Amino acid sequence: MTLAMDKAFAVLAALILVSVIIAGCGSQPQAPQNVPPQAGAQTGGEKASPQPSLGSGGAGSDKPADPTAYAVRQRYFEEAFKPYRNDYNLFGKAAAFLKMPIEKMPEYFSLNSESEIFADLPPVPKDFSEVAYLLVSGKNYAIGKISSDYYLQPEFYPGFKESGLRFWSEPNPKYWGVNGYGTYPAEQFDTLSLSGRSDFTAVVFFYASYGVQTYQGVTLVPSAETMKNFDVNISPDTFLLTPTFPKFNKDWAQAIVIKGELKPDTPPGDYTLGFLISSPPKEKKEEWSFKYRNLYFDAAGSIGPSGYPIKFNVTVEK
Repeated sequence: MTLAMDKAFAVLAALILVSVIIAGCGSQPQAPQNVPPQAGAQTGGEKASPQPSLGSGGAGSDKPADPTAYAVRQRYFEEAFKPYRNDYNLFGKAAAFLKMPIEKMPEYFSLNSESEIFADLPPVPKDFSEVAYLLVSGKNYAIGKISSDYYLQPEFYPGFKESGLRFWSEPNPKYWGVNGYGTYPAEQFDTLSLSGRSDFTAVVFFYASYGVQTYQGVTLVPSAETMKNFDVNISPDTFLLTPTFPKFNKDWAQAIVIKGELKPDTPPGDYTLGFLISSPPKEKKEEWSFKYRNLYFDAAGSIGPSGYPIKFNVTVEK
C-alpha cells in the first residue's frame, strides 16, 4: 500500500508557507524599517494558510466559490479551484494601488503583459479543479499520479487566490521576496506492521513561496531520529526552485517522492518522521551560484518554520 499508488497515507490538507522578506531577515540588507510589509507577505516563521471551505475560486475572486450557486454538485467541483486568470485584473488593481497609469504596469513588473505571469506554466487540465478539490479535502490517495500539469499551477495550492495574488495586485516596491518555500501536503499519516506491510511511498509537493525573486537551492534530509527506525530514500533530494515573481518559472515546484521501510529492530509504537532543509552539495552550490549570481539563495539559510517542513506520522503495529 502506497500513497503514490492507491492506499495509505491519509492526506492532511495542511500548507506551510515560509517567505523571508528583506525587512524580516537579519542576514540580508535591511529595507527601511518604517515601511510595513506588503499585504499577504510572510516575514518568516510558520504560516498555515486556511483550508478553503469547499475550495477557493470563482471568476478570479479571492473568495471561495459559493456551492449554493450550483444545483449540480459535479459542476461545483469543476468550478471551485478553476483558474480564471483573464479575470484577475492584476495590472489594473496594481495601477490603482500604486496610483500609476495602467500603461506603466508592464514596465513596472518587467513583463510584456499580465498574461506573461503564467505563460511558462503548462496548460491547465480540464479536470484541474476536481483534482485540486480532492487533494485539499483529503480524498485523493493516488497523489503520486498527479502530474506537473496540475502541481505547477499556483491555484493548486490552498490560499493562492487569498494571499498569493496580492504580490501583483498590491505590490510594495520597497520590499523584495528574498526566499521562501512551502510543502503540500505538509503532514501525512500511515500505519505499518511488523508482520505485514513494512514500507511506504509518499509524495510531497515542494515549491517556492509566492513573490520570491531568487533561485533557491534545496537539499532534503531525514532527521537523525527518523534514521534510527527507518531506511529512507528521497528523490530528488537536491533540486533548484525557480522564482515566482514577477512571473512563475517552470521549475518553481517539485514533486518529491519519499520511500521508507522499517528497520528490523523497530518496536511497535507511534513515530514522527521529520525531514529538514540542508545546504546543497558544494558542487551544486558552486554551479548555481555562478549561473544565477546575485539571485541565488541557499534555502537552508531561510528563517524556517518551527518543526519539520515535511512530517509523516507513522503507527507501527505488531
